[in-house]
Amino acid sequence: MPNLVFLNANEIVSNSGVVLKGGVGVLQEDLGILKNAALVYNSKDGILWMGENSKLPKKFLKGSKKIDLTGKILTPALVDCHTHLVFAGSRHHEFAMRLTGATYQDIAKTGGGIAFSVEKTKAASVKELFTLACAHVDKLIHLGVGILEIKSGYGLDWPTEKKQLEVIKLLKAKYKKQILIVSTFLGAHDFPKNATTPEKKEAYTKEVIEKMLPQVAKLKLADACDVFFDEGYFDWNQTKRILTKAKALGLQIKVHADELTNTKGAHLAAELSALSADHLLKADLEGLKKMAAAKVVAVLLPSTAFYLGMEFASMAKIREAKVCPAIASDFNPGSSPSFHLPFSMTLACLKMKMTMPEAFAAATYGGARALGLHSKHGFLEVGKKPKMAVFNCQSYQALISQFAHPGLCSQLL
Repeated sequence: MPNLVFLNANEIVSNSGVVLKGGVGVLQEDLGILKNAALVYNSKDGILWMGENSKLPKKFLKGSKKIDLTGKILTPALVDCHTHLVFAGSRHHEFAMRLTGATYQDIAKTGGGIAFSVEKTKAASVKELFTLACAHVDKLIHLGVGILEIKSGYGLDWPTEKKQLEVIKLLKAKYKKQILIVSTFLGAHDFPKNATTPEKKEAYTKEVIEKMLPQVAKLKLADACDVFFDEGYFDWNQTKRILTKAKALGLQIKVHADELTNTKGAHLAAELSALSADHLLKADLEGLKKMAAAKVVAVLLPSTAFYLGMEFASMAKIREAKVCPAIASDFNPGSSPSFHLPFSMTLACLKMKMTMPEAFAAATYGGARALGLHSKHGFLEVGKKPKMAVFNCQSYQALISQFAHPGLCSQLL
């Protein structure tokens, strides 16, 4: 395979300084932006050279495939590190309910929310779920997403959870040359509809720990395990037991934390050394500082807060705690029916007062850290083979400033 020589890029964004800072306290200069730049890439060896266009060694031009990036930029691919992409059914009616004043919890009490998606997903076949999911992934490619996490969680029984994880496995195979997909088991997304008493909720928790997780590990159906730890969902003790078991089985661990109330999810994520704690709308500063000390990533989901009309997570606290932030879409059929990660970056800047450098770093290197992939992805460096994206715009800032653009990405590597 010949070398690919990308020439005349308006910007190459390397994130070199972001890596040195561990994604914390990112400034403009940390993005390592090269102007009028070139990059030499080989699918076997990765990045062979990177620098100013005028300094490109002539030896790389012989026998190479040249790609002119005039007016375009080359960056690490975007990383969407939190999605619920495999599902069936639409929850558009819940939006109408919210417009009349219903809360997330109100909708859940009527059988809506996660329970509604569980019902529809149970009824769908693997083929139907796969077809629906492929349509979403195809669109993500045009947004420059090169690394994608997908959770199960719309089953709440082993047959349906297994079905979702099998669909994700099929997606991994279909898109392996385009997108790196990470699979997360979220059997503890909610309790089944019939688990209405503390005893039945405990029985389901034991089922996740003793029956589902061993099968997930044995069949190698997931890379990680997540739990929805919040008021009305799984409590501290249940969450800790599930994630401790997952860790013992060799799975990475993540936590839906402090979204609806402050249940000290950030504290538990730090105690267990989770890869990330996600949402964090109600997290306290002490918990965020503990996360920073334990190198737990704060995955921020501004599209969800926007869509639900909730208070956004505090970027001021994130900065003060010196915890590495990531931005993800939280794409799902109910609380964030949008897979538009650049739009999430826009919201982070407008509503959370993130700077543009912080938002870009959070959607690339931060997302890679949240998935444990930051030694290879989220930055550009000679000798590495990261996922990369070419965007049809003149600056990384255009990805953030253009409001919900249909897609600027012209190439993923």
